[in-house]
Amino acid sequence: MATNLYAKLVDGQLVTTCVPDDDLDMEAMILADGFKPYDDSAEPPVVGEFQAAVPAYREDAEGISLRWEIVEHSPEKITAEIARLQSELAATDYQVIKSYEYTLAKQKQPYDITGLHAERQAIRDRISELEGLLAE
Repeated sequence: MATNLYAKLVDGQLVTTCVPDDDLDMEAMILADGFKPYDDSAEPPVVGEFQAAVPAYREDAEGISLRWEIVEHSPEKITAEIARLQSELAATDYQVIKSYEYTLAKQKQPYDITGLHAERQAIRDRISELEGLLAE
């Protein structure tokens, strides 16, 4: 059995319901309650690394339709990337500690500390860059 999709906006939030094609009484009831035909066929767009596709709704006399807006510098995506980079730093902390221990014991360092420092500094620089995006 096919159904028709209906929606209305309540305080900016979309409320949806569906009605079987053959239930004209229910359709009349929901239309009287302010519901309109709803078109949710819009596909989300392809987004970049720190963009997010956010659903938005256009309402007119005929109905409500879904559309997508692209949000630049999505705080959620930037925060997730910062957390990932911080985890990457934490994963190499033991190498720094071990190298320091070997230095104090006047033994040959087990890691290339110059290379390790450069890698970790690049991560810290990227974190700072992303934190700057969040502050904008």
